[in-house]
Amino acid sequence: MRTPAVVMLLSVAAAGCASKADVEVLGDSVRSDMEEIRAGQAQLLNQVRGGLDSLDAAGLRRETTGRGEFERRVARLEDAMEELLEIASQNNQLLNDLYQNRTASAGNPGRSQPMDTGRIQSLGQDEPSQFYGLALEQFTLGNYETARGAFRNFLTEHGSHDLAPDAQYYIARTYEDANDVGNALAEFQRVTELYPNSNRAAAALYRRGLLEVARGNTAIARRLFTQVEAGYANSPEAPLARQELAKLGN
Repeated sequence: MRTPAVVMLLSVAAAGCASKADVEVLGDSVRSDMEEIRAGQAQLLNQVRGGLDSLDAAGLRRETTGRGEFERRVARLEDAMEELLEIASQNNQLLNDLYQNRTASAGNPGRSQPMDTGRIQSLGQDEPSQFYGLALEQFTLGNYETARGAFRNFLTEHGSHDLAPDAQYYIARTYEDANDVGNALAEFQRVTELYPNSNRAAAALYRRGLLEVARGNTAIARRLFTQVEAGYANSPEAPLARQELAKLGN
């Protein structure tokens, strides 16, 4: 019964990489969800109490032939309210823990963060870079939908940031790793359309080529690999593209 915001906070907490900014962004959603939960609890409780008071006042409760069913329904409502209260309590505790972890990390600069250093290179300390790092951490954990949403939010808020091409590239990668080839191809194409001079453009073309090979579209794949070799000759993907062209032959 956890809301999407709570699920994301739990995954972030498990990763151990939440910053104060991350908690504030996600925490607002959780607080909103908790307010709705509390409102629902109050409404349910008032309905139960109102029903009981009405029956007692009319002297009908003991005379009701369906007394057993009525009491079972009341019991189910009471159980549901207890569960909602427990979830709200857990949400509050989670937010407190995240803030405490952030404080502890600030007091211990040597504390390590479980990020993939092979993917995260020279991230700055500005808030957009840290938010990007959070999204990338979710990708490395295999939380593709969460990562995709975070990368899209990053692009909405920071579309001109130096990490914008990387964010778009990893949106495509979330689809590729989830075996959604159609969306992966479309999102990789957006990398080269929006950021043709970025260091992700050659990688996007190369991965499109690999996906087209897997689909049997060798002519399209050959064209994409040729673009990598000709347009991005100094990129790490250029020699890989040449190898793929050699495999495809003439």
